[in-house]
Amino acid sequence: MPASSIEQTLLAQLTQKGFHIRSFRQRRLGAHPVFEISLAGGQTVLMWLRPTSSDSDWSQRLFESETALLRWLSAHSAVPAPHLLHVLPSSAENPRNAFVTQGMTGEPIKDLYPTLSSLAKEQLVRSYADFALKLFDVNIPQTIGSISVMSSPDELVVIPRIWSANHAYASEVFPTLQKYLEYLSTLKKRRAFAVDTGDENRFRAQASISQLSAHLRGHLTQLDEQCVRRMVLAHDGLGDMNFTVDSSGNITGILDWWMNSTLPAILAADYPPWLRYDGINDPRFAAPRKSWLETPEESARLRRIYQGAVKSNDFYYTALMQGAQLRAAVGWVFDTEDDPCCAKMRQWTLSAFGPPIRSPSDDSQCIIA
Repeated sequence: MPASSIEQTLLAQLTQKGFHIRSFRQRRLGAHPVFEISLAGGQTVLMWLRPTSSDSDWSQRLFESETALLRWLSAHSAVPAPHLLHVLPSSAENPRNAFVTQGMTGEPIKDLYPTLSSLAKEQLVRSYADFALKLFDVNIPQTIGSISVMSSPDELVVIPRIWSANHAYASEVFPTLQKYLEYLSTLKKRRAFAVDTGDENRFRAQASISQLSAHLRGHLTQLDEQCVRRMVLAHDGLGDMNFTVDSSGNITGILDWWMNSTLPAILAADYPPWLRYDGINDPRFAAPRKSWLETPEESARLRRIYQGAVKSNDFYYTALMQGAQLRAAVGWVFDTEDDPCCAKMRQWTLSAFGPPIRSPSDDSQCIIA
């Protein structure tokens, strides 16, 4: 596919910076355009383009967060993130931010998974476990938000969580999981108010959200305190296209770090995304167009292998096992599929927590400011 004028401008800027480009091609990696560039010396680099938005401040915060985190991970961790080489900030001539990393081997899991042997799938689960435990070892500030830049490239700072949608980013850093869940409840109610029409539908949606919140308040008291209080680095957007694997089942790269956050361990520890059949991924409640890479039976077997692979880290294992319902509940907050009156979420809540524990006190208010 030929490069657009914007992409040609970026390639010209790379040439000016000393990158002797021999050839390039576009690759399907991650959520946004990526160009694989062959250099005259035989090396391969990748140029990652990042989206623009009508909210330029939001786009810039996403870009600065991702590049700062990539630079820090390359210097201070063994997490398999792309190794940052050069940053190409937007300008009058080029409205898109971009950056350059070292080349990567492997293909997106969506493309390669159907060809993997059973042994390779087991190795993939263990490779994911290795990545997850390394991410848990990263030392971060102990608040809930997103990573941003500091005057010193060696120092991480947490800012209000940016999210992957500019209408949803938070206005503050959250000191505790309880405060974060209160915010998520408000966020879900605002979305339901915007999506549902009519007071009755909005009332039902808010009642469903309030009931789930009531269940979670009781559920939090049953969880390991350290797993609730300690914050760890998390990748919010792992899916079919944003990590690469080889034919033996080894993860070769984790992509799209603009979707990063600092979260309580109880939310961050989770199974590999292609093996999840809970919450919004439960076939009983999932969107009609939802697809799975693996069968329910094989997913269950591989999840048991994952449990064994992380059990050596008692902290991670405890968060993984205790946090299943909480993570699934939070997944409903970010679900963008049509769910009139939050009916599917309500059905899931009944399935996961049982009958209503009480009548939520705020159901009478169906308009969210």
